[in-house]
Amino acid sequence: MFSVRYPHQGVSTEFHTENGPFTLVPLPGDRVSLVWVDRPDILEHAMALSEERFSAVVEERARSVHGAMRLDTRPSVFPLGAALADSFAARRTMLVGEAAHLFAPIGAQGLNLGFRDVAALKRVLSRHMRDPGSPAALAAYHEARGTDVRSRTLAVDLLNRSLLTDFLPVQVARGLGLALASSIPALRQFLMRQGLASRSRSAR
Repeated sequence: MFSVRYPHQGVSTEFHTENGPFTLVPLPGDRVSLVWVDRPDILEHAMALSEERFSAVVEERARSVHGAMRLDTRPSVFPLGAALADSFAARRTMLVGEAAHLFAPIGAQGLNLGFRDVAALKRVLSRHMRDPGSPAALAAYHEARGTDVRSRTLAVDLLNRSLLTDFLPVQVARGLGLALASSIPALRQFLMRQGLASRSRSAR
């Protein structure tokens, strides 16, 4: 975590680099957390820096959007992985959040999927209050989440691949899409609503 000079106003800032996302996530007060995806050798070098130098490197990579940054908590490095449950409900258990789906941290879609998991769970439980762990309840939850989770996971994987590719037409298309989303408020708001809205089937 970092203390920052300029208020983040609750806005998460994500930079798309050739090696992965570099994201500043707002925390209470004038503090942010950092999600930095990069090559292992680059991160190992960064971890060996002093706290002052590490803070300076992060501020530079963040284009000083929050002004001066000061490291408050020593960072940790761990390998990224991806996982997707074969079934989202079984044995009187329903999976939500990263217990059900795990992928690269891009566009906060993991968090958004978790919100939609909870919304679907609420709908299922409201219809199966007498026995929330019944086969019918489990089947309803799995059906409600299956298509949404898998389609969003595919979309995030494609976006991640587009960030890492050197193929010029893909880079141009991605850059054009991001520029349009940035310059057209209505389009940006639509994409944000789509990121939060559920496409899951109604839970029976």
